[in-house]
Amino acid sequence: MRKVLAIPLDEVHEQFAQNARQDVKVVAPEILAAELIAKLKAAGRLVKPEQPLEGIDWRHSSNNVPNQLCESREFAAGLAEEALGPFALCFANEKGPQDAHYHPHHLEIYFSEHPLEAEYRNDVNSPIERLKLDKGGVLIFAAGVVHRARLGGMTVVIEIPAVKDDKVIADL
Repeated sequence: MRKVLAIPLDEVHEQFAQNARQDVKVVAPEILAAELIAKLKAAGRLVKPEQPLEGIDWRHSSNNVPNQLCESREFAAGLAEEALGPFALCFANEKGPQDAHYHPHHLEIYFSEHPLEAEYRNDVNSPIERLKLDKGGVLIFAAGVVHRARLGGMTVVIEIPAVKDDKVIADL
């Protein structure tokens, strides 16, 4: 199961600069099968093969290289079955305090066009790791990942699913 995903915003811009198609899947229900890709191409659609992302850092791919993506189910471990809603949404900025914490039953997605940094560990026994997205981007932390984000400006935070009282303060 995947625990963390980092998507630098400058890599998304580079993807668009190098490819004719101006949208790109990074997390999807499943990787497209070769048969479906062939059918879509035959119908005149601009589509590239897809392959599983290795590691935590997503990078753009050139026009002749398969797109790397994660399947949604890679983040499913630990998610609550009985949620109060499909998601929760909030905004934060660099002035808001960010505690080291984890969520036992939901994942958390941060998006910003401003710098994003994070310290995290996959569980209480894992070593601390650090991420830095100098030009903004997306950070995804699966349920159970202890993390503290450092926000450089306005940031959208999405929790999936919406679970009441699911924040546990922890040490990093």
